[in-house]
Parts: sequence; C-alpha cells; structure tokens
Amino acid sequence: MAGTDYSSYLRIDELLDLQHPLTEGAHDEMLFVVIHQAYELWFKLILHELDDAVAELQAGRPQGAMAPLHRTVRVDELLIAQLRVLETLTPEGFLEFRDPLKPASGLQSGQFRAIEVLGGLDGTTPAGASPLSHHDQEELRRRAGLPTLFTALCASLRAHGLDAPVGDSPELRERRIEALATLYRDHTTPERAVLHRVCELLLDHDEAIARWRFHHSLMAAREIGSRPGTGGGGIAYLDGTIAQRFFPELWEVRNRL
Repeated sequence: MAGTDYSSYLRIDELLDLQHPLTEGAHDEMLFVVIHQAYELWFKLILHELDDAVAELQAGRPQGAMAPLHRTVRVDELLIAQLRVLETLTPEGFLEFRDPLKPASGLQSGQFRAIEVLGGLDGTTPAGASPLSHHDQEELRRRAGLPTLFTALCASLRAHGLDAPVGDSPELRERRIEALATLYRDHTTPERAVLHRVCELLLDHDEAIARWRFHHSLMAAREIGSRPGTGGGGIAYLDGTIAQRFFPELWEVRNRL
C-alpha cells in the first residue's frame, strides 16, 4: 500500500497556484502576496492554539493552556520578523501595483479580528473602512458569544480558589486585580506557579502583538507616508491601535505589587 507523499499531503501544487499578482511587470507584488498569505496561515495557527488555551482554562486546567500559549507567542514573534522582509519593498516598488488593490486591505483580515476578539477587543474595523466579508462577519458574531482568553483565565483562577468574578463593574474589576496581586506576591506552590506562568504567557502575547502593531505602523509609514490605506484607515488608524491592550488588568497588577 502506497504511503502519503510530501506533495499530496501538503497540497503543494494547489498552494503554489494561489499567488496571482494583478499588475504585470510589478516585480515586488509577488513578495506582497506571499507575505500576506503567510500571515493568514500563521493567524490560522494562532487561532487554533488560542482556542485550545481557552478551552483548557475554561475547564480549570491551566497547565493544559501553557503549551498552546507558548507556541502562540513564538508565532507572534514570527509575525514581527516577517515585517523585516516586507520592509525590503520600496515605496516606488509598492506604488507600481498599489492602486489595483483598492479597496482590499489588511483591515479586512477576519482572522486578525478574531484574534482581537479572543483578546477581549471588539474586532471592529475603523469607520469608513471596507467591510469584512459576510463569512468573517458571521464568524466574529459567533466568537463574540464565546469566552475570551481573560474570562477563561478568570474561570481557572476561580477553580483554584481565587476571587476572580466576571463583570465590568469597578468593584468586580478591583476584586480581580487584588486576586491577581495575591497570586503574583505568592506563587510558590506548583498550582499557583502554573497560574502565574499562564498570566505571564498571556502578557507575552499581548506585548508581542503591541510590538507588531508598532512595527507595522512604522513599516506602513515608510511605504505610503500619510496617504490613506487602500481600504480605509491609514497611518493615523494604525498609530491609534498601538496603545490597545488585550489584558489591561494584567498590566495594572504591576502597580499593586
């Protein structure tokens, strides 16, 4: 019985037939297409890992969330590294093929919006941007009703005796931050050490995405200056996202130690 071969298992022929630049003679468009397709593949893996982490945390098994969170952070770092490759695209090289891309835009990446939703953000595109596809809108609506990484973390904290209620009121938020501060002050037992490590892995993910946003904004400014993006947004929007944080309470706990 014949085994599976490399090409058929990975569907290489189909994969390599997915790159179709629009502008004839624009050498750098192939780079642009490949980079963004690679991003979407990495986003798919990030969602795969984060969904697993949420399930483990929601079930009160923080030890099961450590491996997918660690892998996610490693992929986050790859997202940043890929920007260095994209920066080899010069402004004049980009302008050779930019206009036919309208109104397509990275703002329409439903998978990145899903990563934001898992991080506790609303995943909406800026006003005036081209809309997400119907499929992506439906997927984001589905995810809006599911636990986020932070609410799943709180479930694990409660399962291990810490006071981490769900809710947006100042009183509930204060109780969560105090519980986190207690954990950070004392994580000497194996159980508390795992919870502390999960908190730090979540913060690693948050920080890496913030660094990616900052680097992405600088890269875009080098390519298009202050022009609007092809699908809306532009540098002003990208700059405005840099301060966004998935887990503000994990950052706030530093002020309580």
